[in-house]
Amino acid sequence: MVFPLKEKNKSDKNKFDHRKLEKIKSMFSKVKCEAQNEIYLNGWSNQNLEKKDNYINCDENINFTFKNYIVKTVKEPDPIVSKSKELRYKSFFGDKKELKIDSDKFDQFCDHLVVIDKSIADDFVVGTYRLLFKPKNIKNMRFYSESEFDLNKLLKIKKLALLEAGRSCVHENYRDGRIIKLLWRGLASYIAQKKVDLIFGCASFPSSNSVLFNKELSYLSHNHLPPKTFNSKPLSHLKARFNKINSEDYDAESVFRSLPPLIKAYIRAGAWISEGAACDHKFNTTDVLIILKSENIIKKYSNLSMKT
Repeated sequence: MVFPLKEKNKSDKNKFDHRKLEKIKSMFSKVKCEAQNEIYLNGWSNQNLEKKDNYINCDENINFTFKNYIVKTVKEPDPIVSKSKELRYKSFFGDKKELKIDSDKFDQFCDHLVVIDKSIADDFVVGTYRLLFKPKNIKNMRFYSESEFDLNKLLKIKKLALLEAGRSCVHENYRDGRIIKLLWRGLASYIAQKKVDLIFGCASFPSSNSVLFNKELSYLSHNHLPPKTFNSKPLSHLKARFNKINSEDYDAESVFRSLPPLIKAYIRAGAWISEGAACDHKFNTTDVLIILKSENIIKKYSNLSMKT
């Protein structure tokens, strides 16, 4: 960004106002973030495609160590991002051969929170979270979750700094609880640094055959719906079909124990689960939308004990 200095007249050409220079320096020192270009997803409506989207690149990073682990945020084109995409692919697609990395158009605009086991290698990523931050004063941003859920209610709320957290995964040899704790500690640091108000994102059941999760989806609907102001329903063409079961016809405690670990962790932190679910056939999952006040994560995970 260039701030041109106007000359009062030609006779003043060689005069220099030091007070103006200091003002300009001050302006530059305060500019920490830069708005980025627009991004669109194939298949969205023309109405959506006509809107310009603003994305933010911020220079502030998370970076701390715990024993042999490094926890930090990275951005493209840092090669660590490619390593996190490889881990995502292995976690989400298993042995399928048609892909080598999990990647989409949102990655270039995100902060990628990673845990690295430096005892193996300086780029050996064992856990990752993808973070897309929307400051209060930014409009017309797009989120991955909008490809599955109608977020209009959530996005229309003024003066909220929002964070979409998704693509969370941990290396199969490190699923003893320690890495997910480090990720959540990093997430707590990130949202405190950015002054995030609400976190949201998709969390998954391990099949797109949603009727397998009748009890679980019924339990979530009965116990963890958000306030109407925040409630976001799945897009109609992706809406998961399931038979809602009366709350007296299942044991809530046992159903809670059967939930995927990430969904349980969110609920323990006080998260809401939006109404309904979406079928993601690409990933072969049934997805729900998590909504969580940032203060809950900061309180629970910023000083998290790492004893496991």
